[in-house]
Amino acid sequence: MTSAPSTTSRACWPIEQWPVEDQRLWARACVPQSLFEDDGGGLAHLAEVSRFKYAKGWGRWVAFLSAHAVGVLELTPAERCTKANVQAYIDHLRSAGNSDGTIVNRLGELMAVTAALDPAFDPRLLNRYISALRSKARPVRCKSNVRSANELVDLGVRLMEGATDPADLDHALAFRDGLIIAFLILHPVRRRNLVNFELGKNLLRQGAGYMVSFAGSETKNGAPLELPFADILVEPMNQYLDIWRPVLMARQGRWTRPVGASVWVSSDGSPLGQEGMSGRIERRTRDAFGKAINPHAFRDASATTLTIADPARVRSAAPLLGHRSLATTEKHYIQATGLEAQRSYLEVLKEARRCENISNEAQDNMTRKASFRG
Repeated sequence: MTSAPSTTSRACWPIEQWPVEDQRLWARACVPQSLFEDDGGGLAHLAEVSRFKYAKGWGRWVAFLSAHAVGVLELTPAERCTKANVQAYIDHLRSAGNSDGTIVNRLGELMAVTAALDPAFDPRLLNRYISALRSKARPVRCKSNVRSANELVDLGVRLMEGATDPADLDHALAFRDGLIIAFLILHPVRRRNLVNFELGKNLLRQGAGYMVSFAGSETKNGAPLELPFADILVEPMNQYLDIWRPVLMARQGRWTRPVGASVWVSSDGSPLGQEGMSGRIERRTRDAFGKAINPHAFRDASATTLTIADPARVRSAAPLLGHRSLATTEKHYIQATGLEAQRSYLEVLKEARRCENISNEAQDNMTRKASFRG
């Protein structure tokens, strides 16, 4: 018999609360296949972060089924995927306020895990639902709200330059937020990597500067990612680590806990979490531009800036964002490495900022001349 949790209303069941047979099949699917065996391995190729995402997706499905129909969890994973159950799941997700795009993601997780757990699974039903929903789905992120990378760098610099008093918490937060914004647009990593950024592990000293490094186990695609640290941020990072981070670490608040090696520190003297990180970035960008920009939109901005400023370097967008191919970025192919891509991107921004400064100086000169003639 299936052992279900005592509370069936939970939106997502953790692995230890799944049906026992589901747990066994999941564990088997996460073990790499050998050359001579067909058993297991359907999820083994995924990065840890991707398996975590699929586990949450399966946890949502089994929690829903438990509340939706008595005894359905006694069936095999493939037998549970009936038209009635899938349609009811879609209706449930819609009633919870999920967009068609989000529902497509939930069904994609369901299809991937069911296929990995049960070789008898026929994906055609789910594929039809996914195709129908995808044709109606609208992008969640508004591309018209994408700012240029230089605008975001300038915002970060302004916030840091306005922070002058280490005894003032607002100044400490402004410097930290400015550095986060500038760092993220110059090194467009995923939010999870930004939040879990650690000294000695991801931020490494290299001569007078730094190197940004993530192991394959920390990235979405399972590939290691190394990025040269932007020269323009070396001194601000030094100041943050020497002055502003210790100020924040000394804070005591309701949520205080050991900071450890975490680079980003909250106003409570704790590691800055995902929600806190997103909230600060969105607040600062809303104040500056009138509309909030979430951390993931920084990746749009970096890729857009790179391709508009120098279309010949469009292939650099994929490794810059940690994608295995440009098909993930924009349906093209890729030849550059992550290090080459980051250097290319920083060169484009440096040149764009130089040209912008020259243009501003020229405009000022013209204004002065016109004033003199008048």
